[in-house]
Amino acid sequence: MQTDEQMLIAQQCVANLRKILVEARKVHSRSDYARMAEPILLEVQRREQDILEYLSADWEPISSEVA
Repeated sequence: MQTDEQMLIAQQCVANLRKILVEARKVHSRSDYARMAEPILLEVQRREQDILEYLSADWEPISSEVA
């Protein structure tokens, strides 16, 4: 992840995955949900970690001054 736009897309992906999980909880048994949710939860965790790393990284503000 290298840009704010990529970070915002990753946040939207996380939100979409969470919506999928919420809906899946409504229609699947506990055991089926646990089995199907595991890879999705791992993906949510990975994307959230990427977002945190991006937001924690050093950055240089864009200067409005022209040298």
